[in-house]
Amino acid sequence: MIRIAALLALAGAKVAAVLTLAAGAAWAEPVKTSHSTVELIAEQGSLPSAGGALVLGLHLAPDPTWHAYWANPGDAGKEPSMKWALPEGFEAGPLQFPAPHLVPFGDLNTYAFEEPIVLLAEVAVPGGLPPGEILQLGGEARWVVCDDALCVPERARLSLRLAVGDGAADPAVAQRFAEARAKIPQPVDWQARFALADGEVRFQIAPPTEEAEAIAAPYLFVQPKRVVRYGYQTWGQTPRGLTFAMQAGTKAEGWQSLPAVLSYADASGASRSVALVLEKTGSGGATGGAAATGGTAGTGGTAATGEAVATGGVAGGSDGGGGAADLGALSLGKAVLFAFLGGIVLNLMPCVFPILSMKALSLVSLSRADLRIARQSGLLYTAGILAAFALIGAVLLALRQGGQAVGWGFQMQSPFVNVGLGLLMLAIGLNLFGVFEIGGRLMGAGASLAEGGERKSAFFTGLLAVVVATPCTAPFMAGALGYALVQPAALALTVFLALGFGLAFPYLLLSLIPSLGRALPKPGPWMATLRSLLAFPMLATALWLFWIVGRQLGVTSMSVALLAALCLAFALWAFGRSAAAVRRPVWQAAAVLGLIACVALSANVKRYLDAPGAMAEAAPSALGGLQPERFSPERVKGYIAGGQPAFVYFTADWCVSCKVNERVALATDAVANAFQERGVKVVEADWTAEDPVITEWLEMYDRVGVPLYLYFPQGSSLATATILPQILLPQIVINALDRADRAASPVAAAPAVSA
Repeated sequence: MIRIAALLALAGAKVAAVLTLAAGAAWAEPVKTSHSTVELIAEQGSLPSAGGALVLGLHLAPDPTWHAYWANPGDAGKEPSMKWALPEGFEAGPLQFPAPHLVPFGDLNTYAFEEPIVLLAEVAVPGGLPPGEILQLGGEARWVVCDDALCVPERARLSLRLAVGDGAADPAVAQRFAEARAKIPQPVDWQARFALADGEVRFQIAPPTEEAEAIAAPYLFVQPKRVVRYGYQTWGQTPRGLTFAMQAGTKAEGWQSLPAVLSYADASGASRSVALVLEKTGSGGATGGAAATGGTAGTGGTAATGEAVATGGVAGGSDGGGGAADLGALSLGKAVLFAFLGGIVLNLMPCVFPILSMKALSLVSLSRADLRIARQSGLLYTAGILAAFALIGAVLLALRQGGQAVGWGFQMQSPFVNVGLGLLMLAIGLNLFGVFEIGGRLMGAGASLAEGGERKSAFFTGLLAVVVATPCTAPFMAGALGYALVQPAALALTVFLALGFGLAFPYLLLSLIPSLGRALPKPGPWMATLRSLLAFPMLATALWLFWIVGRQLGVTSMSVALLAALCLAFALWAFGRSAAAVRRPVWQAAAVLGLIACVALSANVKRYLDAPGAMAEAAPSALGGLQPERFSPERVKGYIAGGQPAFVYFTADWCVSCKVNERVALATDAVANAFQERGVKVVEADWTAEDPVITEWLEMYDRVGVPLYLYFPQGSSLATATILPQILLPQIVINALDRADRAASPVAAAPAVSA
């Protein structure tokens, strides 16, 4: 009897829960994170069985003194997002944001919320749901909160359960949803235009006459990121309405219409916000004259007072690095030119040499081969490079559009990519040694020209050249890539293809004009020796890639990768022996077994990770006479706030350019003495593994990859960092420090920019 009573009680509890849900209560619990409280709420108490719309709300309440961010966070921060996990057939719309506030953060301007907010999302509910069924809705929320000293990325898995019913509103949350809707800027059809002129984006908004006369303290929040710089904003009133002017950002070009929010005080002094869509006009046509009245909004000032303030944003130094101000003025034509020049220079970078060495033998033979074969080789090599750049560019753009913090060389942050490339380099080296051959030879050289091997291999050699070129960043490339990744896809891919064409250009020129190659030595027996010698750069590159795996995962994982390489070497050796063996199937079976072992070991390399997180916690290795500190935003900002000179270098173990600069310049006694004389703190930002925080800092200085070198002299700020060139020598570093120190002295300080 006791057991039956217990079962009846349990069944009664379940029925009561179902009835409660069906009556209109959603089952959900708030989640407390380190600095916020979040909750998923539903406006309706049940799901409409016939289908329709359900409104969900992401309630986000930062702790006191902390703030969260708008859809465009401004100079820093990250907007809240929701990765939905909904039943089949359900589809969620975008989050709807209330109007933000201007929240200065040091030298940066951010668009944020210091109060709790509810972000609404409309969910389409399919019809035909069984009445009474309980469904779970939710997902993973991600956001960033900051206070005056610290920014913290946070996340939480949220869910609620709703029964299928009539879809009626839940009275318990009606007030919360009404308040949330009231804070969302309402769309208006006011005439609104913008134009680009003289490095500025100029806006003109024409409210109705009675509305315009009462507007006070307006501020324009442009929703797309990087269209404008957020350091200052001038405004005014003319007979044609309100005018605004802001510095053009890196993404100003290419937009034909811009969504924005206009916040202002009305005649009663109450705050109002409206949603606008501004249409592009001709150059300078948006403002149409000087403002009769107006002011400046920015760090340290407000639109209401009209006080003069210094221009915020990130400014580059004068040492050849090129800062954000330079990039903001970069046009498509200049970006394409810089990309082309960067591609040419990329041929000279150490990471590209192993692949180009494979083409050295081809160049010798092509100079005296059939002109048709020579041209085909050059064109197919170019096509392979362009195809690879288009693919990498498209993947990079897609990942960034999806919210991933990735940049140039992002694939090298994956241990599996590095293991695969290491094995490929090993295979190429063994092929050059003659251990095995495939068809007309894997990479096409020497006698294989007559058999079409060159034509077959040229395209794939171009693909491979791009893959191994990404660890390097040549001069001119940084600005061009930074420009590309904030442009629409078509313009961005144009820049990527220009970079690829520059990489292919020298070889293409030699193949199209064979007479240029006739200065090379004549083909002969020496080519066999050279072919074997060229295998050594391939093996050295393989060792370097396996070393990177060790840096990413630890010594045990690196040992497993090397064991996979040994199995591959055995497989290729057995394959080579099978070509002339009497018992060919036996050797072929041995090759297959070796290949299977290689794949199995490579696929499981991460299982042998040494002490997860140990690499992230370890102090950076000494750099000559310097002992760098590990990067954190708080550490760098603390040094700047305390007047402590700091040098921050962004690097990665797979970045050959970075390592060359560190050995040739930063690790020298001359540079160490210069730093020690000035009391400079050295901070290393290691991007070997994926790090969204470092990616955000690179983007803050309009970079998409490493290396990046920043010097903050005493009295400087994040906005006034000196950006050093990407190719360093000791004297270049010392001269950059000298110029930055002189520019930062009180005598040389620049005056504030006034309205």
